[in-house]
Amino acid sequence: MTPEAKKLLSSTVRALRARLLGDLQAAMETEYRLGVVRLHDAGLGEAAARKRARLEAWLDEQLRAQGAGGKGKQARTREDFRREVEQQAAYTLLNRLVVLRLMEASGLRREPVATRGWESTSYKTLRELAPALVQGDASEGYALLLRLVGEELAQDLPGLFGSDGVAALVPVPAGTLRHAVEVLDLPGLASCWTDDMTLGWVYQYWN
Repeated sequence: MTPEAKKLLSSTVRALRARLLGDLQAAMETEYRLGVVRLHDAGLGEAAARKRARLEAWLDEQLRAQGAGGKGKQARTREDFRREVEQQAAYTLLNRLVVLRLMEASGLRREPVATRGWESTSYKTLRELAPALVQGDASEGYALLLRLVGEELAQDLPGLFGSDGVAALVPVPAGTLRHAVEVLDLPGLASCWTDDMTLGWVYQYWN
């Protein structure tokens, strides 16, 4: 990794952190209408209502567990736990994209997905073989491709690509996903993807 690439990686990760956290927070509000206190007043569709109910149940559980933990600790609010879920989802997305870039650069994955994103051979193949999956999807099928690749990798790397738990309830807007993929594809970051230290630097810059 060149000094210039390391500096660019630092600024890129920090900017992505701010963008992802802001976008995912807004997406949560929009998807589940969290400003409406009661679920049955939110006017959600069946799928969104089911997901919000699961989120609410998880938040209730965290608050109960906190109360059972005894005194002497600073009480965390429902909002604090929600932000925790959004942060987990944001970092998981970035971490997986970075790991994919590293795997693709090292030849561990022959067909790139994160490298070149919507211009990658994997995505073009998806568009050719399953055009119906692309139509009507805000990400044009790219989010589905990432999910399929993640499910495949989860067999060997469950810690990285396994179940997201409650973080899976956090929606990732198509524009946010595209921005993250394209920013990580900047030419100035090329030397980062062949460096064994990149994942550690990403973790440090994120925190």
